[in-house]
This record gives sequence, C-alpha cells and structure tokens, in this order.
Amino acid sequence: MHRHDFFSLQERLWNKYKMSDKLFSLLVGIFSILNTIQFLIFDLNELTFIGYEDRFSVYTDGSVIATWVLTNKKNISISLSTITILVSAFLLYSIHLNVYQGLLCYALWIVSYELTSFSMVLLLNGIIKEQFKELGYVHLVFQISRMLLHFFCLPFIIKHTYILYRDPKTFSKISRRRLSSITTLDSWSPVAPGMMYRKLN
Repeated sequence: MHRHDFFSLQERLWNKYKMSDKLFSLLVGIFSILNTIQFLIFDLNELTFIGYEDRFSVYTDGSVIATWVLTNKKNISISLSTITILVSAFLLYSIHLNVYQGLLCYALWIVSYELTSFSMVLLLNGIIKEQFKELGYVHLVFQISRMLLHFFCLPFIIKHTYILYRDPKTFSKISRRRLSSITTLDSWSPVAPGMMYRKLN
C-alpha cells in the first residue's frame, strides 16, 4: 500500500467515525425531546391526594423547602421540561449547522436538569407517608433510569463537540463532496440499449 493510499484510507475511516458520532448525537436529541415529554405527562398526572369528599394526602408536612417544592411541583416540572425541549431542539439545529456551542449547551444543561430533578425526588421522598413508600421507590427508579440514559449519552455528545470545535469545516466538506457526487451521477445522460449496442460493435 502506498503512503498516499494509507492516508486516504485513514481519512475515510476518520470521516466515517465522525459521521457516526453525528448520527448518534441526532438520536440523542430526538430521544431527549420524547423522553422529556413522557416524564412531563407523568408529572402532570401524578396524584398527591386520594379520595373525593375526604381527600387524603400522600405527603406529610415537611420543611419549608419541601412544602414549597410540593406546592409548585407542576410549575417546576413544566419549566424544566420546556427548557430541556428547547435545548434539545437547539442541539438538533446545531448538529445540522455543525456548531459546537449547541452541543456544549445541551451537555451542561442536561447535567443541571438531572441533578435538579434528582434533588426534587429525594426531597419529596423524605416527606412521603409510610404507607406510600413504594410510590417513592418507583419515582426513584424512574429518575435514576433516566439519569443513567442521559449520562450514558453524554460522552458521545462531548466527543462530537470536541470534533466540531477542533475541525468545524470537516462536515461541510463531506456534505459538499457527497452532494457533488450525487450531482455528477444525476448529470449523466441515460444511454439507450441501441446506442450501447452500436458502441460495442
């Protein structure tokens, strides 16, 4: 293998890895939007009182902070989820434009979002009544599962962020190269069977 062929193969493999990171980052953005909407629906439909005429609260009286979080839980969930959806949409937009700032913003926000949500779950589990402790365990399992999924995806986002920061024009070159290849194939005029037969003879 010649030296030029070796470097050409190395460049193709490197571009392939970068495009796979881009595709995975796109999937992370879509997953984050859908997952956030799903958990927001769960939070908005969560029951804190049981009964119709005699309403029975699931939670006990706790500290001032816990009471304030419980009272404003739906508004907090709506605010956090809305910001997460907007940041995830900005992530998809930034990936399309090959801008690393959007990926960095997503990575920083998703860590803040998950830590804030985890703190809320721990705080509310501390004031839940003893007969509803299983409900608190379910909240904790859901929260930890979502955190693990988001944090598992973060290394790929950070890697793609570093690639765009170091060489932001690479993906534009790859896109232009693929577009020019498609344009060249489309520009070829179709050859009729009769013309091909005459050329062979």
